[in-house]
Amino acid sequence: MRFFSILIFVAAVPALADRPNILLITVDTLRADRLGCYGYGLARTPAIDALAAAGVRCADATTTAPITMPAHASIMTGLLPPAHGVRDNGAYMLADEHRTLAEMMKDNGYRTAAFVSAVVLGRRYNLSQGFDTYDDQLWSEDEPRLFMIRDRPASRTADRALEWLQDWKANAGAPFFLWVHFFDPHQPYESQYRNRHLVPMAYDAEIAQADEGVARLTRWLEANGQLDSTITVFTADHGEGLGEHGEQTHAIFVYDTTIKVPLVVRYPALLPSSVYSGPVRNIDLFPTLRSMAGIADDTPVQGKNLLPALRGDVPPPELPQYAESLLSEAGFGMAPLYSVRAEGLKWIRAPKPELYNLNIDPRELTNTYVASDGNAVRMDAILQEILDKSKQFMRGKPANPLDNETLESLRALGYAASERERKAVEGMDPKDGLALYAKLEQARHAAQRAEYALSEKLLRELLDAAPGHVTARNVLGLVLMRQVRLDDAEHEYNASLKTDPAQARVHHMLGVIAVRGSDFEQAKRHCERALSNSPHLVESMVILGFVALQQNKQDEAETWYKRALEADPAMPRAHLAYADLYFLQGEFAKARTHYQHVLHATPNHFAALLQAGLCAQRMNEPASATSLFERAQLLRPDSWMPMYNLACVQALKGNIEEAVSFLARAGALAPPGARIDEVALRDEDFRAIREDKRFRSVLENLKNEPGR
Repeated sequence: MRFFSILIFVAAVPALADRPNILLITVDTLRADRLGCYGYGLARTPAIDALAAAGVRCADATTTAPITMPAHASIMTGLLPPAHGVRDNGAYMLADEHRTLAEMMKDNGYRTAAFVSAVVLGRRYNLSQGFDTYDDQLWSEDEPRLFMIRDRPASRTADRALEWLQDWKANAGAPFFLWVHFFDPHQPYESQYRNRHLVPMAYDAEIAQADEGVARLTRWLEANGQLDSTITVFTADHGEGLGEHGEQTHAIFVYDTTIKVPLVVRYPALLPSSVYSGPVRNIDLFPTLRSMAGIADDTPVQGKNLLPALRGDVPPPELPQYAESLLSEAGFGMAPLYSVRAEGLKWIRAPKPELYNLNIDPRELTNTYVASDGNAVRMDAILQEILDKSKQFMRGKPANPLDNETLESLRALGYAASERERKAVEGMDPKDGLALYAKLEQARHAAQRAEYALSEKLLRELLDAAPGHVTARNVLGLVLMRQVRLDDAEHEYNASLKTDPAQARVHHMLGVIAVRGSDFEQAKRHCERALSNSPHLVESMVILGFVALQQNKQDEAETWYKRALEADPAMPRAHLAYADLYFLQGEFAKARTHYQHVLHATPNHFAALLQAGLCAQRMNEPASATSLFERAQLLRPDSWMPMYNLACVQALKGNIEEAVSFLARAGALAPPGARIDEVALRDEDFRAIREDKRFRSVLENLKNEPGR
């Protein structure tokens, strides 16, 4: 009878109005064993724990890869990486031919939205397919630390998601499928939560910060009567090494520290609260959510519908849990790692194979592999069968969304190796290459802390052992530039080019050094060489435009800036360069349009605020100019420039008292030698009040101030 009732339930397709909402929350880099609901006593995760208490907590859930993009691609397609083709961050995009969870939901009447918190999930990688709204606009976030990527904290991502939910509520009618991604526990751990709440470990503080984001979403659902009518799924893309097996972070190895993830599914209408002990894969979410929503859809997936098992109507099925890491191969040319968990065993296919009995060795401390072991032979056969069957699910051809210049950038920052380096370590087991990773990571982390001397020492030690290591030499060049040792940096970059002369990013960096030395012809040669290798390197286009301006070639500058914007229409730096060019040409309306693009992406861009205000002033829009200058003044209360420009606006309006007041305040903030009195005396904006005694008095005071 129980099986009969399940068949009736699955066959029944609810009307659209009766279908549940679906909220999918993924937290980056989150180990299951650092949550309160998974037994961690020091956790500050009340919101996540509350979801688990009211839902099904999966005790044995795994991801398909210890890296963000491949793991999320598996969640969104129900396929393993060998099938969906996304094998690493930054180097692959999901093929259009794959049907995503969002596309299925959209085709079945759902409103779909996603809010992601890091550029590795940007729309260029094509997880956006099927989403009506895909919020990956991160230009307004703080500039990332050295060697890190742009991201935003859970609080700001939650703000954006809650705005969307408010709009959904105002226009209700269709259920929603909402994916919210929080990035907080990713290294470097910088959460302010640790100081406020005395959380002992920085990693745990980042998790607590993500938990606050979860709390805001669930509180909104509860306050608006939607919590129990929403399937809420909470999970992670992967875990974090935290030093176990010698791995401080993630992405290299496939041990359970980075493969096991939390998974909670809350939906009281179908699922009583419980702990599910059977194996679960992130690929199982697609068919399970499809079933829970009552959607009839034949999208082929490798995951299994676990709804009957999660309800307790059938025993947990035995599911082999596959995971892979190709970072060592894709980034550095070493051997890839493939693994499978089944029958209480863990098998890792590697040049030095590994076999663990998880029942007695859950931390994978004792490798029991011997070549004659029947368990190893059987487990490898299971792994090979998974790889072979994945071929039938492949659709289209996985594309690389990274232009050559982006790959060069990754190499220059130490995240990918040159072809020469790859050949040198081809086939090496990543376990043996860990010392190389560790030295490079230590050097990068030291540079992040501005401990440049230590970083330089580590990099030179690495280069003493491996003189042809281009990645280490490029990182050293950047570290030397941070110390304004431009001649030394130039030496290292030139040495790098002797090993691998086709590095566009290195030519670009030499162009930057040449600009700083006012050697514009040399800068031009390097940037043109960079573009010959990487035709879409926007930064080099901007430099070439700047060089053209220095040589009074405005038409040539405009050509370069136009090319830069065609290559990256959202890039603030390209818009700023184009805006400055139009400003110099007196085309203030066009200039302001580009300054506004900059301010849309980076609202606190001080120079853009000032220049946009000057454009408005020249266009006789004093109210707009005043607003922009006031924003700049709030941003930089120590700067004289906003005050000076506010004085100009008031002078043009004939408000003499206000004008001289702002001018006096500007003079008080100006550095010694700025000679504000002489600047104001020549400024045409003050023409109408030049003879006014109050204006003259302020100029005299400024002239006579000490240090002027």
